[in-house]
Amino acid sequence: MLLVSMAAATIHGWGGQGHRVVGRIAANHLSSSARRNVRWLLGDESLADVSNWADAYLIGNYQTSYWHYVNIPADAAAYDRDRDCQRQPGIAAGSRLDVWRDCIVDRIIYNEARVADSKLDRADRAIALKFLVHFVGDLHQPFHALGVERGGNGILVSVFGSPTCTYTEGTPYPCNLHGVWDTALIAHRQRTDQQLLAELEQLIKARGWTATNAGTPTEWAMQSHALGKAALVAPKADIDEAYYQKQIPIIDERLALAGLRLSALLNRSLPSPPPAP
Repeated sequence: MLLVSMAAATIHGWGGQGHRVVGRIAANHLSSSARRNVRWLLGDESLADVSNWADAYLIGNYQTSYWHYVNIPADAAAYDRDRDCQRQPGIAAGSRLDVWRDCIVDRIIYNEARVADSKLDRADRAIALKFLVHFVGDLHQPFHALGVERGGNGILVSVFGSPTCTYTEGTPYPCNLHGVWDTALIAHRQRTDQQLLAELEQLIKARGWTATNAGTPTEWAMQSHALGKAALVAPKADIDEAYYQKQIPIIDERLALAGLRLSALLNRSLPSPPPAP
């Protein structure tokens, strides 16, 4: 169990706080209909409450790990589904079963469709919503779209002078660049969820961003790909205050946009009120 847990930790996008804040931003920008549907699907849980569910689900269901990222080559000018999004095991390319593939771009589209499908069982739509909340956040983490050293997992670094980082449950591990973006830079700010949410909402207001134009997962992937390339460092580099000051505005933008875009997906997927109790 420990080995599975540690392996899963290498693919997380944002840490717990990052995903929770994405969920809270999305909740703030839902339409009335979408808000009612979310409540109907999740019950007493909020988007923030379920935002890390997909990572916990990895334990015992590790085949879903491929759904959290897409490895676009560093020199790629565009996303290529046949090159970058692997087929499901045993499924031939172009066959009638080759509809949905195992990468985050396809799985966002797949789960959005399931959330919107009123013919599906309520529980199935709720599960799709939990995946969707998490995957939209993941795709806005730049190293979830960059095929360099497994999204930066293979680039060992020091973080503010220490080569050793710690998983949430306390297990130490060698610091890597992917983990820096998941948790270390956000944690360095020392903000509560509410404080970080307030700052990001101020950023959204200042930039004039709205939840009306989400764009596409392919576009988000290429945005993350470019940002990941720009944030690369050499192995054994020290992630210091200068790196933090340069990159934390990028993290703020990605968290804010992830929340807004998630709300846009839900607003268009859930345009009608839920069934009466």
